[in-house]
Amino acid sequence: MDYRALLSIPLAALALTASGGDALRQPAGWIAGASHPWPGNTHEAGVAAETENSGQRALTIKALGERKADEIGSISQPLWGYANQRIRFSAQVKATGVDGWAGIAVAADGMPLFLLPSSPEAAADATAPRGAAGCPDWCEVSVVADIPAAGNGMATVGLALIGNGQVWARGFKLETVGPEVPVTSHRFGAEAAAVIKADREWNEWQMRNRNPTPPQNLSLQ
Repeated sequence: MDYRALLSIPLAALALTASGGDALRQPAGWIAGASHPWPGNTHEAGVAAETENSGQRALTIKALGERKADEIGSISQPLWGYANQRIRFSAQVKATGVDGWAGIAVAADGMPLFLLPSSPEAAADATAPRGAAGCPDWCEVSVVADIPAAGNGMATVGLALIGNGQVWARGFKLETVGPEVPVTSHRFGAEAAAVIKADREWNEWQMRNRNPTPPQNLSLQ
């Protein structure tokens, strides 16, 4: 499959504005970005420099500075034509210094992975992105997901990192599988969504329990 043909112009423009940095080469057809790109980038993603001249290139995502538990960096690509099919996305993945989650993921729509999930509700949904975490050293992992017809047969596959650390992936493979292959149970981004929900509830509690404050400068001096 020629993945280079799968990149759409609007998503390419999004990648240019949300990319985690220009230190790593952005391979054609892949979209890199971060969920919190402003005021400073949180992650950089692209082809690992040490693999550029090797026999097998690898993608990598690296956290920049100290990251929060709900900050996501990813590099992914949209796919079309998989309506009502079960797909398996596989790769060799390794990670280091990860305090959140790192691995490959499949989403049943065309949005870049760093935009998913946008809420705790999205992480709990039956069609939420699925993910498989990497290992301290290279290990084979795979994600199996159903792609419904409701999303026009679109899917997104890629590599993601939540929080701190660095992750690599190589040897990607995509295939359709039968109903005998179980769907991956882990929902990618569930950890980040839990942090978002906890922060929201804490902020709401603080607002409800603040002491009354009198108005200021009613005479408009």
